[in-house]
Amino acid sequence: MTQAQTQTQAQSQSQTIGAAGWRQRVSIDVPLRHPHRQDLLHEQWRRGLGHLAHVRQLRLPDDRTGGVHRTRVERRLVGEVAVSRQFSDPIEGTSGSGAIDGRADFVAVHIIRSGSLRIEDSGRRADLGPGTLCVRDLHTFWQFAYTVPTDCRVLILPRAGLLDHLHRTRLPALTVAPAAAPESRLLLAHLDAAWALAEQLGPEATHAAGEAMAMLLTGLIRTQASIATPPQSLRTAATAYADSRLRDPDLVPATIARALNVSVRTLHRAFADGETVMAYVRRRRLEGARRELDRPGSPFTVADVAARWQFADPSHFRRAYRGTYGQSPRRQSGGAIE
Repeated sequence: MTQAQTQTQAQSQSQTIGAAGWRQRVSIDVPLRHPHRQDLLHEQWRRGLGHLAHVRQLRLPDDRTGGVHRTRVERRLVGEVAVSRQFSDPIEGTSGSGAIDGRADFVAVHIIRSGSLRIEDSGRRADLGPGTLCVRDLHTFWQFAYTVPTDCRVLILPRAGLLDHLHRTRLPALTVAPAAAPESRLLLAHLDAAWALAEQLGPEATHAAGEAMAMLLTGLIRTQASIATPPQSLRTAATAYADSRLRDPDLVPATIARALNVSVRTLHRAFADGETVMAYVRRRRLEGARRELDRPGSPFTVADVAARWQFADPSHFRRAYRGTYGQSPRRQSGGAIE
């Protein structure tokens, strides 16, 4: 298929507007061997879907170089809520904004039916699979990727309406819920009904359907916030994760927070009433190092043990060991060698 043919296909299927309602159907097909495939993707996207204020950047993954990338979108407007059914082969991009601008005035909701959506900000990363619903505040700058062919539903709605319903000035950056949760099921049932009746409803009923969607989403956000992981449970999960990776050089708060799908700030709050996250890691590494030094027949020198347990150098390890145990690290009889 030529570039002109694919552009024509996207444009010809782009939208149907009439008295019965508003609808877009878009097919995008990009040959992955095309020398200007990224430009072709952007052109087809612009022709088919126009400008999407919440998306900052969109690109095809570099590791896919054969076949054809496919995206299928059917979109309807329910009041102020843009509702779409999407299928996409792997694609990645960024959305939202760290600043207050037009890209940040929305909230994005994804309901994953099959495939996988990866989302990441400065403090967390989440891989969302089938049966998951996530709500992202686009005041946060997000990286996202469909890592495999993915079928999902997407809602884009103004954040101001949600804030009004929540009686708040801020939204959670990320809310994740099972699609099988009662609040999710209620939202999805209303979504299905609104989608099916969109072309039969008049303007007032369509507006009311969109408002109801926002209110149901508000209830879901409130419920998930109230059952969020308690600090003690989060601390237990964090220490268990750290204990399993004490010799990993990349064991830092950001890594732990990402693995537990929380922000770094939330992780630090879970440790606020005692030793810090890295103080815990340091103590547990010292305990592991001490066990190795005390083990008869160990082939490791003190310098080896220091390196194995991720201390910067032997002198740093000796200072930390002496400060904790009141003596310098040394071999036991038949054990590690100084």
